[in-house]
Amino acid sequence: MIRAHSHRLLLASFMLVLPGWLMAGKLENAFQALAVHDYFKARQLFLGQVAKHPAAAWYGLSVITGRADNPFYQLDSAYALVLRSEIAFDVAPPKERERIGRVGVDANAIREQKERLHQAAWELAKQENSIDAYDAFLSIHHTSAQAEEARLIRDHMAFQLAREGDRSTDYRTFLDRYPDAKQVYEARSRLQEALFRESTSNGTVEEFERFVRDNPESAYVEEAEDAIYRLSTPHRTTSEIAAFIKGHPTNHNVPDAWRVLYELYTKQLSADAITRFLKEHPEYPFMEELMADYNTASLVLHPFRHQGKWGYIDGDGLERIKAIYDWVEPFRGGQALVGIGDRVGTINKSGKEVIDVQYDEVQELVEGLATVERSGKVGVVDHNGDIAIEMVYAEIGEFSDGRAYAAKEGKYGFLNARGGVVIPFQYDLASSFHKGLAVVEKDGASGVVDTNGELVVPFQYDWIEGFANDVSRVRKDGRFGIIGPFGDELLPAVHKAVGAIGDMPILVVRGDSCGYLNKQGQWVIPVRFEAAEGVMGWGEFRNGAAKVQLKGKRGLIDTTGRFIVPAENVDVGGVGRLIPVKKKTKWGYIDREKRPVVEARYEQAWDLIDGYARVRSAKGMGCIDSTGKEVIPATYSSISDARHGLFVASAPEGTGVLDAQGQVVLSFSYDAVEIEDADVLRVERNELLAYYRISKGRFFWKEEGFDAPGSAQ
Repeated sequence: MIRAHSHRLLLASFMLVLPGWLMAGKLENAFQALAVHDYFKARQLFLGQVAKHPAAAWYGLSVITGRADNPFYQLDSAYALVLRSEIAFDVAPPKERERIGRVGVDANAIREQKERLHQAAWELAKQENSIDAYDAFLSIHHTSAQAEEARLIRDHMAFQLAREGDRSTDYRTFLDRYPDAKQVYEARSRLQEALFRESTSNGTVEEFERFVRDNPESAYVEEAEDAIYRLSTPHRTTSEIAAFIKGHPTNHNVPDAWRVLYELYTKQLSADAITRFLKEHPEYPFMEELMADYNTASLVLHPFRHQGKWGYIDGDGLERIKAIYDWVEPFRGGQALVGIGDRVGTINKSGKEVIDVQYDEVQELVEGLATVERSGKVGVVDHNGDIAIEMVYAEIGEFSDGRAYAAKEGKYGFLNARGGVVIPFQYDLASSFHKGLAVVEKDGASGVVDTNGELVVPFQYDWIEGFANDVSRVRKDGRFGIIGPFGDELLPAVHKAVGAIGDMPILVVRGDSCGYLNKQGQWVIPVRFEAAEGVMGWGEFRNGAAKVQLKGKRGLIDTTGRFIVPAENVDVGGVGRLIPVKKKTKWGYIDREKRPVVEARYEQAWDLIDGYARVRSAKGMGCIDSTGKEVIPATYSSISDARHGLFVASAPEGTGVLDAQGQVVLSFSYDAVEIEDADVLRVERNELLAYYRISKGRFFWKEEGFDAPGSAQ
């Protein structure tokens, strides 16, 4: 319609400008032939006028080749001809311009012809709608009004094509061909990502190192360095971290690695640990922090209360951190949790806030990071209290293998230590990584992914425990089995129960019987023992021995299945220098050669801990030593396991402390006693607190009112 309308307008214009008395010349005859669509004649006449009247002749030839109703139709040629006409018109003398103007050829006519050709070519390009079509249009009609739209469409199509390929070569080709496209910024970013992805496709340390070396200006250098750090320190051991620091001195994670290494050496923040660390790593860059730690490391601080607020005192009872908190916890790893109102944070031994007291909840530091919660949102701070991961999540787990699971908008994924999403949020539930594997859940089924998010174990189990111990227990249709880290089935999920997995043989219950297998799925002790009531609580291996039952009698076996204690007892305890055994209704002790050491006279007997075992008689509780001697008479209402050679015991008159010889260390005058260390006791009476130093035989601090009238001194 557009072309036909243009033709009618042109014809009308010719008829208006060609009065009969002018139609005798060849140029006039050419335009008259053109007006009546006699294209062969018009073309022949126009060709003959090129030398004499080039602007008009080229114009006429352009009109002919620009029309689709004749065999000479060729838009590209038409446009080339009108350009010739335009050039010829620009250099034509005024007399020539006047002459050809009488046949309708002037600047406006030439411009309108160009626009008609632009529009016709544009319609064809849109009809084909391809990159090549728009490229061809722009190569000729780059000055047209449609050129900008053509570029936008062409660039969009070309960029989408590059996106579909998603290779570095695709983006580089786009950038080379279309350097002025508005997508170049995104293309450059995607080029960098594609280069990074392709250069590190196998995920090896060597690939990431090569990428950093070859692409120092890339935006993915930090991500590559993070991967180098993660892969170089898979178990976060001191040797791995030290090797990483030495081998990658310019990696941006080196400062963090130094601090993690220091933390691993000095978890208890002791002077000896700091000295050893400095001796082995004299190049440690944070010496001021180290010296500050060293100066306070020898301090043992104890929580104390003053006028309802809590702070810390040293071993002499001197206030070191003012009592300004509503509650405090003991120091661990150089920091302590404290609270004011409903807000929580941490402080160091100088009393300085490390993690600001502004959170609803603060978890303990793991891998130098702590999960924090505020107003229902969860984030992560580092050991300095700085935000490492923004608080936008519903849940974040503990970091392991440099990753932590997180929940957002009802889905779980995984983050790295810098908050980057390393595995998309697509699971209904997730757990922490162990040995490079994490359990995830989707649509009610559990599977396992690796650190790249690749599915290692399909979603086919009701429950998967995890791979903290190399292999994992699984449950399917209510039955238990064991799988390996590649999803290989080591024990089919057809068993009634499977015990905890550790370094010892694993308890497996089959029907009413049980046996033991190793982590390779091999039976090391056949299924021949009775799976009596509660077997999952008492039948697992501990300290190299397991309690078993045959014909209703119990004994102990070692990891080969050989009996340590024959199955001829009502019950037995754990293995040790002395082994508790129950004969009929009473408990006694035998040695590992099965010889009686303590006759069966106790109502209950416990395992040896630190060389001492608790016993209970009809009169009360006491302790024996590893020779079987009753060192603390069994007359107390309760007694604790040994700690630092001390026992907290209770009698009708109160709670006190005994030593391993049964001597009273602290009188039985108190409501509660805790053994802080080998020399300090935390004592409570009437809900008031005090600290007692054993070596000096006196209290070094007491809360106001602790010695109120009527209280024991």
